[in-house]
Amino acid sequence: MGLRSPVSMVAHAGKVNMPTMTGRLLKCQVDEAPFANIIRPSGEVDLSTVSILGHALATAFSRGRHVIVDLSEVTYIDSTGFRELLAHRRIYHENDRFMVLANPTQPVQTVIDRLNLYEVVPVFPSIESAKNSLNTAPRRKG
Repeated sequence: MGLRSPVSMVAHAGKVNMPTMTGRLLKCQVDEAPFANIIRPSGEVDLSTVSILGHALATAFSRGRHVIVDLSEVTYIDSTGFRELLAHRRIYHENDRFMVLANPTQPVQTVIDRLNLYEVVPVFPSIESAKNSLNTAPRRKG
């Protein structure tokens, strides 16, 4: 079973029409797959665009599933982007869900390595390996 069709959200001047979140420098698509929701940011994540990423993360969270953030089309991410990812990772964890990162571009991987982010958020080289990690992840008892 493949990915279902993407859910798109477009954000312009503070208005959001459900469902691809788009700004001048960043677009975030939320796809529903059988194993998790996949957020696909494309472009630059910084102070001016981080709210688009945050909205995509919150939308995926509201659907009650694990999330894979596919970083294969992120050309730049600053500390505000990583802070947003860490904040949502905590929310997911507190609600017995997983959020993992996959496919980081080389510039993004360099920053992940420098920050040791992989110690807090699992980072995988592909969607497939991220999917496999979710399939074998232990479930917390509530």
